[in-house]
Amino acid sequence: MNTIDEDKKLSQVLKQGAHDPGENPWFTRRVLGKLPEKQPSGSWAMTIVCALALVACVVCWLMMWRGQDWGAVTVRDLLYNAMMAGVTLTLLWHTIASLFHSADV
Repeated sequence: MNTIDEDKKLSQVLKQGAHDPGENPWFTRRVLGKLPEKQPSGSWAMTIVCALALVACVVCWLMMWRGQDWGAVTVRDLLYNAMMAGVTLTLLWHTIASLFHSADV
């Protein structure tokens, strides 16, 4: 037998055997009352770590540009700049995201 046919038959059997729980206005309030408190998704420590790493990236950028020989740009320089740009943008994204998450808490 084909698995698609079996899935259709099983779905049909489950739909026929399913019963409607009915309306109960207290169900949601009771269930929500028993749920645990929402855990904070962002923390101040993550924000500080991301911000410090971002400052380190800025220092690396400044050191790199200060020592750059602008007369001869090599493939190594281009790859280093691309890698630093990726790391800096990623850290910037995580810093901003962690700020927003810690503000939600």
